[in-house]
Amino acid sequence: MIKIYLLILFIISLINGCTSVDYSRQGTASSQTATPSQITIPIDEPIVTNNDLHQPRVITTAALDRNLPVKQKKNTPPASRQAVLDLLAQSKLAMEQYHYDEAEGLLKRALRIEPGNAWLWHNMAVLNFYQQDFQQAIQQALKSNNLGENSPQLRTSNSKVIKQSYIELGEPQKAKQY
Repeated sequence: MIKIYLLILFIISLINGCTSVDYSRQGTASSQTATPSQITIPIDEPIVTNNDLHQPRVITTAALDRNLPVKQKKNTPPASRQAVLDLLAQSKLAMEQYHYDEAEGLLKRALRIEPGNAWLWHNMAVLNFYQQDFQQAIQQALKSNNLGENSPQLRTSNSKVIKQSYIELGEPQKAKQY
């Protein structure tokens, strides 16, 4: 009988403990109801503070659901983008040291991550030109042009690769087209 009594007291104290926690945020009236248009969600403030020990840390997408502006971290590329930039830097260094096979492997890895990156295809075209694979250099420069249609600097650089490749192949008439 005493065990049952203690169990009931324990359950009641748990219930009272859960209902006595104030879950409302400071500065809001919990007794009033607001329409969704009246509710403002501060994006920079956390929904649950570290001082609120009775609640787990909550990640909310309410700001996204209501099309509110969300601040993005600046100058922090995604991990895959950073990997591509690192591979590109390593490949340029390898090319400067005439390690063309190593540079080719690095560029191929970068292209597996970002196959639609026109500048990577341009670098691959330049590398193939240095390796004297002129047909491949032309093809990759043309692919780079197709991917980077809106970049005049890229198109100019690719035209130089294509023109010089055609000259090396002994086809100066085709070179004049670029």
